[in-house]
Amino acid sequence: MISPVGRTIIVETSVFHIFLIKKVNAINKKTYIITFLVIFGLVGAGFIALAMQTADTNEKKDNDSYIEQISLENAENLEELALEEQEQEEIEVEEPIRTLRITAVGDLMVHSPQITAAYNRETQTYSYYDNFKYVKPYIERADIAIGNLETVFAGPESGFTGYPLFNTPDEFADALKFAGFDTIITTNNHSIDRGKQGLLRTIDVLEEKGFDFVGTRRNKDEQSYIVKNVNDINVGITAYTYETPMVNNRKAINGILMNNELAALIDSFSYERLDEDLAKMEERIMKLQNAGSDLIVVYLHWGNEYATTPNHYQRRIASELAAYGADIIIGSHPHVIQPYEIIYNENRGTETVVFYSLGNFISNQRVEYLGTYLTENGIIVNIDIEKNKDGTSIQGISYTPTWVHKYRKDGVNQYDILPLPDAIQDIEAFNLQENKLQRVTNAKASTGEIITSESSGRLYLEAFLEQEELYNISEVSTQ
Repeated sequence: MISPVGRTIIVETSVFHIFLIKKVNAINKKTYIITFLVIFGLVGAGFIALAMQTADTNEKKDNDSYIEQISLENAENLEELALEEQEQEEIEVEEPIRTLRITAVGDLMVHSPQITAAYNRETQTYSYYDNFKYVKPYIERADIAIGNLETVFAGPESGFTGYPLFNTPDEFADALKFAGFDTIITTNNHSIDRGKQGLLRTIDVLEEKGFDFVGTRRNKDEQSYIVKNVNDINVGITAYTYETPMVNNRKAINGILMNNELAALIDSFSYERLDEDLAKMEERIMKLQNAGSDLIVVYLHWGNEYATTPNHYQRRIASELAAYGADIIIGSHPHVIQPYEIIYNENRGTETVVFYSLGNFISNQRVEYLGTYLTENGIIVNIDIEKNKDGTSIQGISYTPTWVHKYRKDGVNQYDILPLPDAIQDIEAFNLQENKLQRVTNAKASTGEIITSESSGRLYLEAFLEQEELYNISEVSTQ
């Protein structure tokens, strides 16, 4: 088929050719030849243009076909890509498994001989770093490390003293930070040994040094409990101490009467009004749950001093708190270790880990003064948590027995907290004399017997530290 352009060129060429024939006699031969060549060139150009247009048309058809083919292939690729993205999204929606280790110890006490031992007459400063040098590897590897501060930081103006009204140099807080603690319980029967001023300054010191504090507060507008987010797991922590009997309708702690303003700054409970105070604890646990807690820890200062078994109040409170939703209950105050157990709550379908008392982590309470070795023993407990798409659960429970090694060096008392499994294996590395080996061996055995006397399920002795984990105090500056 000839295109319109082609037809136009042919018609115009024919007309022009007839015209030439009529005028041929008037034009000389040379002129005719030239003119014919021009006409032939025009005709050739026309056909070339026609051929090019036909080629363009065919090429366009080929291009359209190619584009259509590419579009189909792209559509298939896009569909495959969309499926891959959907599969990837489904994978990403799966919540990753998160883990957390909570480590806790018992009473952190500073008696008068410990204050004297920590004092450097040359520099006129205090240092407690050595107390914790051997247990530092156990504490600092925790994600949350908790201890009960059974003293106050009321400042030097109040005078540094031990029992019965404690006040400890601020440097003790530095040593706790050095050891790896991050959360300090501040409610116990010595919280107001130096009144409101001592309570408030203790909070200030701890906060300044980077600790979270639980159990006391500066005013009613502050919270005395916390929810810590660690490794994307929310851990709610609250704490209470027991009260001594009321006098003239005034609350008291350790026999020290409190006005309403001071009483409002301390989380406490009364054995005399236990039902009423349990209701307040339940309300607190609900607040922690509403704040998004995946796990709730309740630290309690309770029980009878030097008793190796929990009393009926401890058992009742633990049972009630488990029913309210507490996942972990940790106790202090008896100054000796008490049993561990797991409370199963059938209504909630949950279980609560309870350590009734962790004993003394550090103190000067010795057999020489009290007639019992048990106050020299302590324990580090570790609770390993896992959070996945199905919820948060306790995966492991372990412990390390400890013992406070008191000895003389350069005429000064030394207090080293020893992790017994490691210390017994290598007494030289832990500066332990041969004549004390039997004493620490008995301490380890006693702790194991007491802690597992009511339940040993799921509780295991913490494995030995690897040699490279053992802390060498000489290699690290403690200033």
